[in-house]
Amino acid sequence: MILTVDNWNGNWFNAWTRAGRQQELLQNYQSGRIDWGGQHTIKVGGDFVHRSYNDLSKSHPVQLVRPDGSLAELITFQGAGVLRAEDSEVAVFAQDHWAFNDHLALDYGLRYSGQTLGAHAAFAPRIGLVYSPASNAKTIIRSGIGLFYDRLPLLAGDFTQNLTRVVTYYNTQGMPTGPPIVLENYYQEKKENGIIVPSHNRLGSTPFNLTWNVELDQEIRPNLIARVNYLSSRSYEEFIISPLYNASPDPLMLLSNTGSSRYHELETTLRVKVREDADINISYVESLARGDLNTLSAVFVPFEQPVIRPNFFSTLPSNVPNRVITWGRIKVPWDITAGPVLDLHTGFPYSSVDLLQNYVGTPNSLRFPTYFSLDLQLAKDFRMRLIPWARNHKFRGAMRIFNITDYGNYRDVHNNVDSAYFRQFAGFQHRFFDVALDVVY
Repeated sequence: MILTVDNWNGNWFNAWTRAGRQQELLQNYQSGRIDWGGQHTIKVGGDFVHRSYNDLSKSHPVQLVRPDGSLAELITFQGAGVLRAEDSEVAVFAQDHWAFNDHLALDYGLRYSGQTLGAHAAFAPRIGLVYSPASNAKTIIRSGIGLFYDRLPLLAGDFTQNLTRVVTYYNTQGMPTGPPIVLENYYQEKKENGIIVPSHNRLGSTPFNLTWNVELDQEIRPNLIARVNYLSSRSYEEFIISPLYNASPDPLMLLSNTGSSRYHELETTLRVKVREDADINISYVESLARGDLNTLSAVFVPFEQPVIRPNFFSTLPSNVPNRVITWGRIKVPWDITAGPVLDLHTGFPYSSVDLLQNYVGTPNSLRFPTYFSLDLQLAKDFRMRLIPWARNHKFRGAMRIFNITDYGNYRDVHNNVDSAYFRQFAGFQHRFFDVALDVVY
């Protein structure tokens, strides 16, 4: 694979064959109504999950080439590339829906989980509140907060088994500027009492998220409802990959649980019911998404990145500060339901890179042009009475047309910082459509 400052050439450098398995046992119980200080509905349950996979990974050399065609950097790979990881998780939970009266209801609960590969014990409390101050329910206030533990990614469990990257730099005459740099794969785990470097493959932590929101729904008129919602979400102990070329005593490709991210959004929505069979929704969302860029999923999913840059905490690639979206449901002749969607938002961020694919300036400080898409779905429910097994079922056929105007919503960029920071947008999503057939019941 050959990488230039403004293009990637050749076949992808890495190929893998992966087989995954998952077995799950789930059991839930829900009580009947219990009258005590209101009405209670209690739900308890448990879950056992075992996950495993085997992988064979092969990688070919990656060449980073200067504009004049000379080799600047060569990345080769060492090792067998045989990967395997497995994890078992046991979880139990209990929750209660407590309706004090017609105006106030409370949901609260606790989930406990333990993993053989991740955290041995994780407690995740959650609580939610719904309150309507008036008997006509025209005003509804909702709020909630919860702690959520993710299942540990198996790609973290086998990280030390990955192929070892060997990096060699060359001058313009084609001679190595120094000995090859061997980046050994290693774990680093941060704990409350400091930072340790485990010598075994078991990770002692699991990424988790703290999310809370406050929402107000207000009926302005019988056919007009307004909603304002604020949401805050923060993730902790995410797995981050960092190449450490100057680590002592040897360079490292380090996996650590020191990553984090945060997301905030303020949403305002109006729902207008034009008539019984037609309604329109208009929503504006202001948001902010920042976090560590070298997450495990960003580097290895769906394919391993050819160059792993140093990690930065910056604007995330999904960050869209301003978004307006309008969608609706309209009955048209022949019992067809039309669902138009208009999406207008700030262009996604991207970064400028140099010939060694390192960031130039602040990562994700540049943006694509404004995104605009007008989509349409046409759906119709029908029965197929001539087919015996289908007589008692209702089917829904749908045709969806995306980006009707064929507007240039770019998804890629070529950078050339050696030529007066020339930028050329490329690869936008053209208009396309698909059809679907679903069983309604």
